[in-house]
Amino acid sequence: MAKALIAAYREFGYDGVHPGVDVSVEGEAVGSKLRQPEDATAFLIDPVLKNPGDLDTLKVPDPRKDGRMPVIVEATKICSEEIGGEAFISAWVMGPLNCASQIRGVEQLMLDMADRPEFVNRLLRFCVEVVTEYGSALTDAGATMVNMGEALCSPAFISPKMYREVIVPHQQQLVKNLMKRGAEYTLLHICGDIHPILEDVVRTGAKLIDIDWPIDIKRMIRTIDRRIAARGNLNPAGNLLLGTPEDVMNEAEKVIKDAQGWEGLILGSGCDVARDTPPDNLKAMVKASMRFS
Repeated sequence: MAKALIAAYREFGYDGVHPGVDVSVEGEAVGSKLRQPEDATAFLIDPVLKNPGDLDTLKVPDPRKDGRMPVIVEATKICSEEIGGEAFISAWVMGPLNCASQIRGVEQLMLDMADRPEFVNRLLRFCVEVVTEYGSALTDAGATMVNMGEALCSPAFISPKMYREVIVPHQQQLVKNLMKRGAEYTLLHICGDIHPILEDVVRTGAKLIDIDWPIDIKRMIRTIDRRIAARGNLNPAGNLLLGTPEDVMNEAEKVIKDAQGWEGLILGSGCDVARDTPPDNLKAMVKASMRFS
């Protein structure tokens, strides 16, 4: 993993690297079963928490020995040692809701949020403990920033009210924990159009947010002002994947111009870069960040 990240950093000229593999690392370490395809990331097939009454039997995993956590911690350490002096080492964890979904199962968790709100709160508190320990181990290994994946918090998935009232308090606690345990920065990633929850995202205390391609940069800046920085928002399934380097340059130029006068933007993909994205398109994105900034 470290060799791949370092090779990509040197080939494309990124500002940093993201140790991490998929959304199921924490769930697997707690006891969930995954399937690992040969040509894709692992995914959940058997969540460990089938009965809400068994929550108290779950244990916070040890990042030094449980699941794949030690692999990613070690990859983070290698990256930090080899390129940490020149590149930003920014490792991935799951936020409380994503972590809970990999322990309970996505569909069942959504039903629980309606039918068992107190159980969900207890599960989210447990997940904050899990991610705190894992994120702290990544920080100890050399990660300067901890990125929290929270795709399920998108307004396309749960209501802004539910996000605001149920999830944000746990994200606030996780951010506080990670910063107290040594993270210099935290980033919150929520997919899709997050305009309806931007104010709530700012309240989490995260230093940065990922902004997916549906976000209107100018509108976002008016909302968040200078309270938080943002990274994005090229369409990963659009020009990055299907277009030409010139298309990517044009889209990147528009993103940068939309943020003109605001110093909080880091140019990047709005979400995960697709596996088959042409290398020349990634080089064009990096080139654009230097040409138009």
